[in-house]
Amino acid sequence: MNLTPPPSLAEAPRRRLKLHALAALFLMFFGFGASLIISRHVFERLPHLEDEFAYLYQAKIFAGGRVWIDRGDDPAKYFWQPFLLQVKAPDGEYQRQFSKYPPGWSLVLMTGVWLGLPALINAFLAMLNVGLTYRLGREIFDPITGLVAALLLAISPMALLINATLMSHTWAMSCVIVFTYAYWRTTRHGQGRFRWAILGGLMLGLLAATRPLTAVAMAMPTAIHALSRLYALSQKPNSLSPHQPQAASQPGLKPQLAVMFTFALATLPTTGLYPLYNLITTGDARTNTYTLLWKYDTVGFGEGYGLNKGGHSLSYGWRNARRDLTEWFRDLYGVTLDKSIAGYMQASFGWGAGVGLSWVPLLVGLFFGRRKGWVWFFFLYLVFIVGSGLLYWIGSVVNGAAAYSVRYYFEATFAVCLVSAYGITAWARALQRNPDESGGRLEKLWNRVYPIYFWLLVACAASLIGYTPARLREPLPPDWPNGLWRYNKAGMNQIAAIDALRGDQPAVILILNSKAPGFRDNWRDYAAPLAYTDPYLKSDIIVVRVYELDEVPPIAQRFLGRTVLYQIGEHLYRSLDEAETQVNMP
Repeated sequence: MNLTPPPSLAEAPRRRLKLHALAALFLMFFGFGASLIISRHVFERLPHLEDEFAYLYQAKIFAGGRVWIDRGDDPAKYFWQPFLLQVKAPDGEYQRQFSKYPPGWSLVLMTGVWLGLPALINAFLAMLNVGLTYRLGREIFDPITGLVAALLLAISPMALLINATLMSHTWAMSCVIVFTYAYWRTTRHGQGRFRWAILGGLMLGLLAATRPLTAVAMAMPTAIHALSRLYALSQKPNSLSPHQPQAASQPGLKPQLAVMFTFALATLPTTGLYPLYNLITTGDARTNTYTLLWKYDTVGFGEGYGLNKGGHSLSYGWRNARRDLTEWFRDLYGVTLDKSIAGYMQASFGWGAGVGLSWVPLLVGLFFGRRKGWVWFFFLYLVFIVGSGLLYWIGSVVNGAAAYSVRYYFEATFAVCLVSAYGITAWARALQRNPDESGGRLEKLWNRVYPIYFWLLVACAASLIGYTPARLREPLPPDWPNGLWRYNKAGMNQIAAIDALRGDQPAVILILNSKAPGFRDNWRDYAAPLAYTDPYLKSDIIVVRVYELDEVPPIAQRFLGRTVLYQIGEHLYRSLDEAETQVNMP
């Protein structure tokens, strides 16, 4: 008996899969290109936040084959960088310099340092995240849902912004997606479940070695899901539920226990990178390096946690969450209300109401997926990452604005896109006209995409063209009228000013203090050359903060063969005599 289906039936699924895959591939390359374009034209491929400086500097240290820098006889303060620790070596001298952050992201960013383009790493990861979101949605739900989720992630203003920075969040999201996909595969029958468990555990460990609190939050939905499955299997060893049509494809209790044990065990090697880093840099694996810079910079409630009077509290955490969610609903998809309507909502419904409408597709997804376990699984990612933020003393909104969007919630973005996509596709099916009605090919196609998918594409285009460019240049308090363009003063204009004075010669910039009333040294005045400075002092531009005039001659002598320039505040000087006049100015 010939069981081969007719060619038309056999080829149709392949054609549909190919079309979805091509569309997803296009979105992946869109994410890659958009990241590089924004990093070039908005951020000028420079760090703008102190966090980025620390990540990049540590990546450069790793790229040179070391974990920390020994400054020898030089005071470490000469080569200070934002959020760089200067810790006593065993002999008691202040010599060791390294980043306060866990090593996970800097180890990945190290590849970009080797390639000479650190921005390339987040661009690649942005592309990977879009593709993996499509794959996850396609396998758990259906290809259209996966494609819509990939579209939402690709055009998200928040994702476009963060992917163009040197922050760790894009990499952290990659860890979460791979970890989630691996866990999904462990719930299926097959010989590869243990391999997927190992991969998933390793990725969760890498997340813990990058953003520990985020790792705890992102592990919770899986823990709840796994425990509920194990309980169900213990009750009915041969199936999860008699009402689940896929129960026959599920592994039994003992195999699933073995898989989960493998999953947990596989987290240890990569999670161990964090205590190993602490041991090498500080001599104690249990050190919280955050507190070596600021003693109050830790998770928890009460006195000594954060800067608020009386310490951090749940009420402060909820205040931060309300502010962050207001910005998150705006930046997630870039679809907003008119400001006058938003003002009315804030006056009528209170603090927390805003212009953003990103909650609409999320609610639609929860409504249509209310009986779908995996929809609630992905929604829990948002719940737990918001919940974890309540434990920390500061949110994404600082000085009245979220300059880098709601970055503390970013790792859950792919999951929210999947929930939203499920709602959009379910809504589209509910409103879809009869596909079998008479008419030409174009008419049938129109009936399939109208009205939901048509207006989805219109909304995405409006977000890309209207919202995102304005968001990137939106004035930021207290005094950044051009938004993220040269935010914190970091810009290539600072490098151009140095190049105009040094010509083709490598340069060392000696930062001096002024005795003028009210003068205060600010790293922003030399942010770009700081970013160019190599920990091993091999870069064309090196920044040295000497401050005192009597320290200048021996430092300048160390850099023979380089053009020596002097900087006070924002101003560069060719000679010490020129600079000395400004230093002594009353």
